Amino acid sequence: MNNTILDLTAYLIIYSFLGWVLEVCVVAIKDRRFRNRGLSNLPFCLMYGIMMDILIVLWPRLTDYMLFKFAAAFVVFLAVQSVADFVSRRICRRMLWKYEDITPYNGQWQNLLVAGGFAAALWCAAELLHPIIFVLIHILPDIVVQIFCGVVGSVLFVDFLLILYTMFKDRGNQKINEYQQKQQEYQSGINSRIYERIWSRIEKAYPNMEDDPNAGNKYVFAKGICLDKIIWIFLVSALLGDLIETVYCRAVGGVWMSRSSVLYGPFSIVWGLGAVVLTLVLYRFANEADRYVFLIGALLGGVYEYACSVFTEIVLGTVFWDYSEMPFNIGGRTNLLYMGFWGILSVIWIKLIYPNMSKAIEKIPPLKGKIITWILVAFMVCNALISAMAMIRYTERQAGIEADNVIEEYLDANYKDALIEKVWPNMVITE
Repeated sequence: MNNTILDLTAYLIIYSFLGWVLEVCVVAIKDRRFRNRGLSNLPFCLMYGIMMDILIVLWPRLTDYMLFKFAAAFVVFLAVQSVADFVSRRICRRMLWKYEDITPYNGQWQNLLVAGGFAAALWCAAELLHPIIFVLIHILPDIVVQIFCGVVGSVLFVDFLLILYTMFKDRGNQKINEYQQKQQEYQSGINSRIYERIWSRIEKAYPNMEDDPNAGNKYVFAKGICLDKIIWIFLVSALLGDLIETVYCRAVGGVWMSRSSVLYGPFSIVWGLGAVVLTLVLYRFANEADRYVFLIGALLGGVYEYACSVFTEIVLGTVFWDYSEMPFNIGGRTNLLYMGFWGILSVIWIKLIYPNMSKAIEKIPPLKGKIITWILVAFMVCNALISAMAMIRYTERQAGIEADNVIEEYLDANYKDALIEKVWPNMVITE
């Protein structure tokens, strides 16, 4: 059964609350005191709601292998937590999430065990709890669910604006414990009280938080893990990935074949997004032993490849690869051999390629870098939208569906079957 936007919104709210309860309980056991976890002043940790929404969409399409489902939950946890850490650094200029909040130990094995514990909780929620939540949500009249989502969503949005106000007002601070001194510089009133209460709560919720070491330094373009750096990693990796696949097909198959994901330019979206996911998840393991990076990278690559296959089949109605004939395949979408390749690639990427690429990107002049970055972003967004529309229209033509509006007529005239089949020669249309 397909989930509607209303369903996913309700699940987001419910699991954000349950995730908040989980974190509060875990920290309470460790510290023997209550801490209101999460950035929100309300009892919600949105990170868990987002994780569960992703798993809810993927879960019915995963195989019956429980180990693979756990691996999916583990990778989703690491990926979303990495993005949340990135966002907190950008908004708060602080490192909020630390495994020391959960465990008194600080070793790589202990951190992986903590991550595995949360992944196990996600697995249990998706496998055991969600069917009950699903029934409860669909027993209620739609109007009740709509009111619930509308009211809670509105309150969360207002709370988010208050958090943003507090964070940007605090940008001049260097340390968390200086907020009271900084407060004296502001005139008294409701703004100051909001600022003081929110920072006081966040300080109590995350006692181990530290300043972002990159905040306040001389400006360097795309320094550290930031949006500009992520965009450049995506673009460069998409270009290199397309070229590598093209040369590989020529060497193995003896033919030059387009491996691009878009109509304009040699860019492989799968490679670009893969490099971004590997970077966000693995950068914290860059100094660890190769075997740790290999294991996490193999699991991450398998889940990523599986998710990409599911996405293209559901959204675009097409399949670009099928490993059903290979041994140890998982639903034909990935297999153990390629997961091993992902593990090897992860080690090479995070140990060798990414550090050098990062240094090269940071040498770009700041002003020119910003201008070029957002020109390329605009180009790729338009490129991706046009490519998606052309592909969807191509699948409709194969089904005998005639154009019934000006946009479809334009797509039929400018993106004919021959062009689509040349750009995506391995594309197979699903039923």
